[in-house]
Amino acid sequence: MAILNGLAFLITLAVGVMVWALYNFEPGLLLGTPWGRVHVALLLAGAFVLGAAVVGMYVLASWVTYRSRLSRHGRELRQTKGELESLKKQQIQEVPVIPDRTQQ
Repeated sequence: MAILNGLAFLITLAVGVMVWALYNFEPGLLLGTPWGRVHVALLLAGAFVLGAAVVGMYVLASWVTYRSRLSRHGRELRQTKGELESLKKQQIQEVPVIPDRTQQ
């Protein structure tokens, strides 16, 4: 997990450095958008943030699914254990006694 966190940090840092460098060293890179002329670096940063938000939503959805499945399996396991214990209490197993042997 630490490797993934470090990799995510390095990717975010690299995108941030690239956006900063593009914004400072190429000030004429402007694109016309419905909101007016916007620098390409800002569009790149916005796309990166939107992508990270989408990935975060997928991670959140998979985490919620995992937790619900885990709780359902735990509930089924507890129910099965309870049923097994009740069956053990209901059925008393007798040890057969062989008449020619002494009990220990």
